[in-house]
Amino acid sequence: MYKKIGWFLLFFSLILAGKASAQEFSAASSEELREALSDPNASVIKLQSGIYEGNFLIERKVHIIGDKGTRIIGSEKSHVLTIAADDVIIENLEVEGSGSQNAGIYVTGDRAYLHHIAMRNVFHGIYARNAYGHRFENNLITSFQSKDRHKGFGIYLVEAPNTAVKNNYFFHTQDGVYVSYSDFCEVTGNIMSKARYGVHTMDSRNVLIADNRVTESINGLMIMQSYEVFILDNYFYKNTENEGAGIFMYDTFDSKIASNIVRGNYRGMILENAQRNRLEFNQVQENDTGLELGKNSNDNTIYLNNFSGNTRQIISEKDNRNLFSKDTYGNYFDDHHHLLNLDHDHKVDFAYKSGDVFYQMADKEPLLQIFYQSPAVELWNMIEQYTPIPSDAFIIDESPLAEAAPVKQKELKSEKRNASPRRDPSLILFFFLIALTSLLILNYGRKHNEI
Repeated sequence: MYKKIGWFLLFFSLILAGKASAQEFSAASSEELREALSDPNASVIKLQSGIYEGNFLIERKVHIIGDKGTRIIGSEKSHVLTIAADDVIIENLEVEGSGSQNAGIYVTGDRAYLHHIAMRNVFHGIYARNAYGHRFENNLITSFQSKDRHKGFGIYLVEAPNTAVKNNYFFHTQDGVYVSYSDFCEVTGNIMSKARYGVHTMDSRNVLIADNRVTESINGLMIMQSYEVFILDNYFYKNTENEGAGIFMYDTFDSKIASNIVRGNYRGMILENAQRNRLEFNQVQENDTGLELGKNSNDNTIYLNNFSGNTRQIISEKDNRNLFSKDTYGNYFDDHHHLLNLDHDHKVDFAYKSGDVFYQMADKEPLLQIFYQSPAVELWNMIEQYTPIPSDAFIIDESPLAEAAPVKQKELKSEKRNASPRRDPSLILFFFLIALTSLLILNYGRKHNEI
């Protein structure tokens, strides 16, 4: 009896293992790939190294794994890969050759997981529309390299909420990531270079933008008509094209901008019609203008930031009303910290005024900026700070810090590329336990018969 049960379980486990392996399909040509995509039993498709030419449509749940050197080259007339099914996984491929207005990978199914894919010579890299819950991670994306061809977005999300864009590398794209009408998205740990905007949001709510690095673009961020955007721990450096900015917020409300390093841009941060936002613990340094508050930018709380080495620290429209200190903590200004601090506490004894006479003169005559931090200008600014000279100062920080606020930034996260296919460990454990149980029963039955 025990012997029969043991042999049955062992035979059953072998059938299951055979069935699982039968679901894996290996392809070495475009024809075999199309055949595998049409085979409902092929849940895993392994592509051997080589070139697969054409445009491919995925209409069912499948996991596609490329070998090293696997390239899918489209016809340059449409999307290279179109995902029209839910829960599709694609990894370890090179994708190129989209149409002039198409994507390397176009996604309309939910919960796509695309990782370790290199996309080149495409208009958009990944274009997800009317679908949710995606994960796009550890990809390399660049658009057309020819100067006479328009570039698209690295990752373009349109009504694609709850999508995570993590640890990707973008360069030479129109925008690195464009989040449009897509709520509850995450853009974290990415590197972006030589784009129009690193991250662009439009009409989106509850978007997290964190741990990204954006350089040599027009604007590091372009946040438009968005609510509750969290901009944390990013690094924006040398975004100087067309008088660009590290962070540009337009029609943006109820957002938090904290612990960012904004360095060496033409303008550090710009707020235009931006209201009820919090700016804190940011390092704003070596920009032409540190912070620019445009029209209708009101009710923003700006404190515990460090402004240093900027030609102009803060400028603002006269009618704006914002808070530059909270609970006796203001901001740190490197052109003000050396003033009197008789109490030896955390703040300077005199309020900081930005928009002094020299700033106003330089705004009208930009050539005067060459005299910034000259002894004469420093002396005049000091006199203006100490004395109640009538001034049209645009902002006043009542509690400027005597020492710089601690700004700690997390290191950029990066995951190791690992495109080698892995079997599901739970499935392996299941087969192992069945086989072990079968052998134990067989052994017990054999000993029982001997007795």
